[in-house]
Formats: sequence, structure tokens, C-alpha cells
Amino acid sequence: MAKISRSTGGVSIWVVLLLLVSVILVAGFALTYRRWEGQAPQVAFDHDFKALGRTPALHLKVEDPGNGLRQVIIRLKQKDQDIVLADESFDRAGAEKSKVYDVGKLIAEKSKVQEGPATLSVSATDYAFRNFFGGNRNELSKDFAFDIYPPRLEVLSGQHYINQGGSECVLYRVSDDTEVSGVQVGPHFFPGFPANLPDKNVRFSLFAFAYDLPADTPVKVVARDAAGNEAEARPWQKVFPHTFRSRDIALKDSFLQKVVPEIMSHTPGIEDQGDLVKTFVEINSKLRRQNHDTIAKLSLESPPKFLWNDAFLQLSNSKVESLFADHRTYVYQGNKVDQQDHVGFDLSVVQRTPIEAGNDGKVVLAEYFGIYGNTVLIDHGTGLISLYAHMSSIDVKPGQMVKKKDIIGRSGATGLAEGDHLHFGLFLQGVPVNP
Repeated sequence: MAKISRSTGGVSIWVVLLLLVSVILVAGFALTYRRWEGQAPQVAFDHDFKALGRTPALHLKVEDPGNGLRQVIIRLKQKDQDIVLADESFDRAGAEKSKVYDVGKLIAEKSKVQEGPATLSVSATDYAFRNFFGGNRNELSKDFAFDIYPPRLEVLSGQHYINQGGSECVLYRVSDDTEVSGVQVGPHFFPGFPANLPDKNVRFSLFAFAYDLPADTPVKVVARDAAGNEAEARPWQKVFPHTFRSRDIALKDSFLQKVVPEIMSHTPGIEDQGDLVKTFVEINSKLRRQNHDTIAKLSLESPPKFLWNDAFLQLSNSKVESLFADHRTYVYQGNKVDQQDHVGFDLSVVQRTPIEAGNDGKVVLAEYFGIYGNTVLIDHGTGLISLYAHMSSIDVKPGQMVKKKDIIGRSGATGLAEGDHLHFGLFLQGVPVNP
């Protein structure tokens, strides 16, 4: 009986020890279980690429939302070069969970770029306890080619006479490696399109010289390849400056009471500012910008060909009431409350005049459109869009093809309009131009 008792006692000690060890292990795991996660760091370039230029625009994002980054190594291999562009270690878990590297800058600073194939490789580890406490690892390798020479570019058209606020066309030739080309005028870019000539490398670009740009703003023809190399040429140009009219617009309570509630009812995104004048300013500025941004976005979907024929037509028998780029100062009870530019013509005939399409094209918008009220937008190809605003009724639908002088609706006084008229505007790649 005594032996059995000691044996039972001995077994009890081992059980207690086993339970104690189990408790310690479970407690240890509970305290460190996050360190055992198996998610490797995420590694990604900011865009896909097959070629890079001499000074490429390329960024790499490395992140580990779990335990944080331990080490990041970026290498460039090309011919006889094997260069460490970056080798960065982080001193503790969670210290750095996300890091962006300017790989283009690192390449420019640390390597001698040569024409031809190359490889970028990235290795990133984190502070997890996986892999014998070495952490999770992710590796990325990208094969590409260095292309350090810009495309060839030749301007073919001769003299270019441009009115400030107007438009022009340039003809040019590019080499086969050109990916994007067009005309840059200040902050505005106007893409080039195939000229459909026997020489398939000839392009044309319709471009605007915005009314609010200084007259000495240079016009540049540019061509860019897949690697980001850019060629530039300056066509001969002569810009005719223009001083646009300024005028004051007196705001009346009756006008505000008419237009503000109407526009608000059609535009849920505009908030009531507490009184009619402040809400009018919100509409006249913020909503105006939003409307013009929408036109610019629609121009990006424009087909790369002319849909129109010959000259645009002014509304039949119409009288011009307001001019393009009139600078308007809005005055309420003697106080200046806002300033905006009127980017179109106001044309009047009689009330509910049938509105004609200015030229052939495709209807891309036919609805109540912010400050412009009932509006039709017609895409004429190559980024050229005409606007018909303040209409009382609309007789066309988006997607419908129209011909010059087709009736698209009737004039009215919707939106920011005091009386019945047509506001007609032209936009080239979203830039308003003088019709």
C-alpha cells in the first residue's frame, strides 16, 4: 500500500509539472501570438512598366501592417552592374509599417544607366517569429529595359497665328517608339491624333490658348516614349493678346429666390449655406468648377477623329448678348460677393426658340446640369465639346447622333439664367475656347 501511495504521489508531481509547462506555453503564445502571423510584407511598384528612361519616375511601396518591416533591400542588375540601391533595417517590431522608396531617384544617384535589359529585385522581411524567428519574406523581381533616348519629333506645319482664348492646329511627325504626343500650352495638354495620311507617323493636335494665360506662354509640341523620355519642339507662333470685358452684375432678391432653390433641388451635393447670397456664391463657384470638371472628363472619352463638318453655326437669327470670357463681378446691396468668368456666348431670339446643334456630333449629356440648368453637351470628336444651356426642354438623349441644325431642345431660363436665352460654349479638352 505504501509503494502504491508513493507511485501515485510521483505521478501527481509529473502531472502538475506538465500542466505548469502547458500553462506557461499557452500564456507565452497568448502574449506573442501576433508575432507568429504568416503574412509576408507587401511589395508593389506604383505602376507597371516595360521600359525606364535615364531619370525614371518610379516609386516602390513596401508595407507590413502586422509586425512591421525588419529589412528592405533593393538591387539593380544590368550587364556588369549589380548595385544595391537601398539596404535599410528597422530597429524594432512595429517601428516602420510602411515605406515608399523613390526608385527613380535612387537609380539616377547610384547607377550608370546603360541602354538595354536590366532587372530590379526587392527583398522585404518583417518582424514575425516565423521561419525560426527570421520573419516572413517577400521577394519581387522585375525585368525591363533601359531606354535612354527620346523619340524623334518634327513639326511639319508652318506659321501658327493664335488669338488669346482661341484655338489652332499643328501638324507633326513622330518616330515609331512614341507612346504619347501632343501640344502643351501652360498647364493644359492637348493630345495628338493620327492624321490618316500615307505616313502613319504624322499626327495633328487641335489646341487651345486659354484666355487666362499670359500672351507669352510658349506652345510646345511634345513626344514621349514608354520609358518616359520626352522630346520637345517649338512651332513658330504668334499670339494676338486680347483684353476681355469686365462688368458688374447686380444680384436682386427676386433672382436669388428664383435660381437658388431650383438649382439646389436638382443638385443634392450642394449644401445650404444659411442664406441665399452665401448659397448663391457656393453654387456660382464650387458648382461651376464641378460642371467644368465634368466636361473635361467627358472630353477624355472623345473619339480620335472629326465628327463634324465645315464651320460651326451660330443659332439662327440670334443676337449676341454676352461675350466670351467676360469677367463678372457679382454685387449684392453694394457689396462685391463673387467674381467669375463667363466662358461662352449668350444668344437670344424669342422665348422657347428651337435650339439647333452647331455641328454634327454625339450627344454625351442631356440633363439638368448645375449652373447651366437644362443642358445638352455634344461631342464632336478629338476632345471638342459644345454646350447648350439654360434650355426649357430637351429633345435628345445621350448616345444619340445629331446633324448640324438638328433641333435638340428649346431655349429657356433654367439654372443661373435671369431671362430666356441660350448659353453656347465650346470646350477643347475641357479648356473653354472662343466660339
